[in-house]
Amino acid sequence: MSSERGELLDAALRALSADPTATLSDVAAAAGVRRVTLHRHFGSRDDLLRELALRSLASMDAACEAAAGNAASYTAALRAIVEALVPVGDRFHFLWKLSAVWEDPQVAARVAEQNRELSVLVDHAKQEGGIAADVPNAWVLAAVEAVVFAALSAAREGNIAVNDAGRLAGRTLFDGFRPAPKRRRGKSH
Repeated sequence: MSSERGELLDAALRALSADPTATLSDVAAAAGVRRVTLHRHFGSRDDLLRELALRSLASMDAACEAAAGNAASYTAALRAIVEALVPVGDRFHFLWKLSAVWEDPQVAARVAEQNRELSVLVDHAKQEGGIAADVPNAWVLAAVEAVVFAALSAAREGNIAVNDAGRLAGRTLFDGFRPAPKRRRGKSH
């Protein structure tokens, strides 16, 4: 990817994060370029959104791989992935609200692949007892998406600290809202 294209994508991300309805003219202005320059790289707003979505999915892949790499179990890997998705997802939060971009064949294929990979991880977590075997994988994936989105939204609205959002998402999915177990203190004789 050329540095100019990368810079345009970064500017588009900033402009569209501030206003998901931003036009290509708005994005060009935010990038400090003329619209013709933007059109050299992206023929349409849909092309730009596709590129941003694919870029976000690649960032999510990298974050998930890094988070799960040293996990002690499949369940721990899944929790680490949930916690890692929140900070990465924050950069692409606006895309979740633009349903048309997810209908793009390239984006839909990549999302389906990610869901298959996550479903395999869920199967392994079930086998080790970290997730109940009778909970459908589709429900686990839907819950992960919903809780990550809720954490992003709550952080963006200032209701929770950004630095706590990932941890809270992981805790909610794997521990619910129960208080953390109290540590026992050793008896003195």
